[in-house]
Amino acid sequence: MRELRVLIAEEMEFVASRLSAQLDALGHHVLGVVRDQAAMLASASSLEPDLLLLDLHLPPLGGIEAARAILARRAMPLVLVADYGVDDHVRRAQEAGVLAHLLWPSDVIALESALTAALTRFGEFRILCEQVGDLQQALRTRVVLEHAKALLMRRLDLGEAEAFQYMNRRSRDTGRPLGETAARLLAVEQQWFGQADLAGCINLILGVLAKRRPPWPWPRKSPRLSRIPSST
Repeated sequence: MRELRVLIAEEMEFVASRLSAQLDALGHHVLGVVRDQAAMLASASSLEPDLLLLDLHLPPLGGIEAARAILARRAMPLVLVADYGVDDHVRRAQEAGVLAHLLWPSDVIALESALTAALTRFGEFRILCEQVGDLQQALRTRVVLEHAKALLMRRLDLGEAEAFQYMNRRSRDTGRPLGETAARLLAVEQQWFGQADLAGCINLILGVLAKRRPPWPWPRKSPRLSRIPSST
């Protein structure tokens, strides 16, 4: 992994100090430590970090609201540092634009894994931004894409990177943007199998499908993959 310029937004001094030491051990550069949302927004604007480590409990409104605030201004990889993780919390953080979670207390290995996941997903997110052309719509579409990736990982026993490559190939083969490809896949899964874990993102799926653009003039490079129900 290349050297990252990291901003830490963390209320607790001992946690920030531990994170700084772990980042240093991994060869990354800590731009600074901020204690609240206002300082985070100001520092992110002036320092332009490669990645932000964000405290779940950051004052005054918490890390999830802070994530929404920073992403309303610019796209960047966010890792949420949390002392607990439950499904609803993870879902809300994902919808806000958080790309990875770091369960605290953590070690260097867990931190490196979270950084890698955030950077990988940010690369995917940039593709969505280019296709959608709107940051907030791309954030909503990313939630759909993550659900589709999870479905492929479960159904086809794929890794996360493989699942994204599968979706990207399918997008190119059909001439549809990634968001629509993911939404169609999930809509078919919901129709055929009624998966309960998809119910929460049905409105997002319908929203992505409603914003469908004309098919792109991409060449069909490979035959349609058929190990999952067709989304056409």
